[in-house]
Amino acid sequence: MVLRLAILLIFSGRTAVLAQNSRPPAGQMSAAEILDMHVAATGTLEAWRALQTVDAYGSFYFGAFNSSGDFHFYYKVPESDVFQLDMTSHGQTSVGHNGETPFSNHAGEETRAINGVTVLSLEEGWIALTESAFDRRYARIDLAGTTKINGKCAYALQFTPRVGDAQVRYYDCRSFLMIRMDSTQRMPLEKGSPELVYKVQTDFSAYGEFGGIKFPRQINATASAGDLVLEIHEVHINRPVSDSVFQKK
Repeated sequence: MVLRLAILLIFSGRTAVLAQNSRPPAGQMSAAEILDMHVAATGTLEAWRALQTVDAYGSFYFGAFNSSGDFHFYYKVPESDVFQLDMTSHGQTSVGHNGETPFSNHAGEETRAINGVTVLSLEEGWIALTESAFDRRYARIDLAGTTKINGKCAYALQFTPRVGDAQVRYYDCRSFLMIRMDSTQRMPLEKGSPELVYKVQTDFSAYGEFGGIKFPRQINATASAGDLVLEIHEVHINRPVSDSVFQKK
């Protein structure tokens, strides 16, 4: 999670090891340099070093922009997180990690995806915003090049995990804030049938400062079936978070 942070990674030069095979074109920044700038853009070194927990909450909507429920995201150093989706008239679905062990919980009707956007992809987006220990989760981070997102230049970095599918994160060439992430989603169909594999695009915008660290105030996740919009109301840094939220129920 950038937590505790890639700071320990980036400022010790370990991102350079992860990006060792991604030599940029002449005059272009390396993956390690982009991550250095991203860390500096999102908060002070002191704020990242002091970070122990993240407690974020807000609401989400889709379709005709009717309010559809609330969400919570919790993180606790060094490696525990959970994304909780409370959908009106359906119940709560949550996915997360207790250390390195993934888990999921359901209270009421299970909601695996909305408009094709999975709860897992929403968790992945928040992990990307609070990522740390890149050397443990990722085999390598490569600079794929530059592109235009909403008319602005963005660096594209490919994150290849030790387990699972690669994802691409896009960083604004001027602000170095993460503005988009493309991830692969896998949805099991009927037993014995091939799983459905597709891309989810997640956009991050309207960054604001919370406790010395910047997070987006809006997240827009898009799959083939439509959009899902998260409005972030508040992000609390270092507020006590019970270990019970990271337990399998």
